Amino acid sequence: MFRRLWKTKWLSRPTEILWYQWIGGIGSMLMMGVIGMLIGMFSPFLAVITSPNPTLFLTLDEASWVASLSSPARLVGAIFGSIGVHYLGGKRAMLIAGCPLLLAWVCLILADSAKWLYGTSFAHGLGIGIAFVSFPVYLGEVSSSATRGALVSFAVSGFPLGSLIGNILGTYLPKTTFGYIALAPTIVYIAIFLCVPESPHYFVRMGKLDQAERSISRYHPKVVVKEELEFLQTFTSESNSVTVGDRLRELTTPRNRKAGMMILLLYFFMHFSGLNSVIYYMEIILKTSKVTAISPATVVIVANVLDSVGGWVSMSLVDRYGRKPMWITSTCGACVSMALTGVNFTLLANGYNSYGQQWVPIVCMISFRVFLFVGLIPMPSIFLSELIAPNLKSLTACLANVFAGLVAFASTKSYQPLLDAFGEACVFYMYAVIMFLAFIFGFILPETKGKTLHEIQNM
Repeated sequence: MFRRLWKTKWLSRPTEILWYQWIGGIGSMLMMGVIGMLIGMFSPFLAVITSPNPTLFLTLDEASWVASLSSPARLVGAIFGSIGVHYLGGKRAMLIAGCPLLLAWVCLILADSAKWLYGTSFAHGLGIGIAFVSFPVYLGEVSSSATRGALVSFAVSGFPLGSLIGNILGTYLPKTTFGYIALAPTIVYIAIFLCVPESPHYFVRMGKLDQAERSISRYHPKVVVKEELEFLQTFTSESNSVTVGDRLRELTTPRNRKAGMMILLLYFFMHFSGLNSVIYYMEIILKTSKVTAISPATVVIVANVLDSVGGWVSMSLVDRYGRKPMWITSTCGACVSMALTGVNFTLLANGYNSYGQQWVPIVCMISFRVFLFVGLIPMPSIFLSELIAPNLKSLTACLANVFAGLVAFASTKSYQPLLDAFGEACVFYMYAVIMFLAFIFGFILPETKGKTLHEIQNM
């Protein structure tokens, strides 16, 4: 299968690999991996520091702030990311994202109180906001129609891989050692983006046509550079003559409003699927489910391994079978997983607790996370890179990520209060209902498989 993918999807010509597209994809994947490392580390770390007699002790309320502070910081990062994408280009904006990510690791290394961990989480959120605005725009602009979905999915697959590494290292290493190790991939991804060129779309928007020609020749070798440049000039000409106010007004036109609402709903469903609650609190959820057959920490590591498999499956299939089937499959699987988790907690609340029942929360937690990375997590970024007109892309990416930060914060911060008020079963039934609505929503999504950005705008 991978040999066939290599020949059909990863090549623009039978004998030519799109090296710079995939180098940019590798850099984006490393950036997402760095983001995932800290999130993966938090699952065992929060379980340890909220237990009796740790070296660094946090209350459950303080731990919930550590888990959720990255979400409001993401709002701020999204604004900076949008400005960076518009004026500096997607590649440079991704370089800027490296600064708060480096700061997050420094705060983690120095942390001796909750305040330092708040700083870690906030700096991490800034990096997330900038990254999630910039990488869909950058990859959408440098990729061809045959590789766009695979490239974005490949980048997103770095998140579960980083989460896996963070989970393993966070379980067995002190946080200081972990922080020093995590600096290495952060520096590598920054070095990659110092070497690759900015996207040709950005150079055309800025009127730097000579640099645009060089960028086209690197990202799209063997195309007729002059013809491609003329096409890009036509395609991006609107963005040079539209002010911020005009772009805001243009967002309200029926076509752009529809595309924008679709992307906002995709982000809403992604975050209110239970994504943040399960990723941050999975080990605690398994302990509450009275799982003793396997160590909860081991289950989390297995889940992270299979998350990476889900990300690679998404990368392999998204340009073959399309965006809609991947979303529908993902939401259906997530709905069933959350519903069965709710059933398990209902049984526990009613005094039914058999040893054989323990497979239910284990399988549900693992399968839920795999389904997330098959469709729920990569699809918002893929559609953001495709559906939005070039003159509105940075602004829409900013608004979408501000919205995503708000719903992520609401979802993560409300988890513990909802547990206290209604119990575990009701919370997971709520996630199941939301996933059922997301499943229905999948049938009205447009299919963009194999279409150029110009063709998508004409749909």
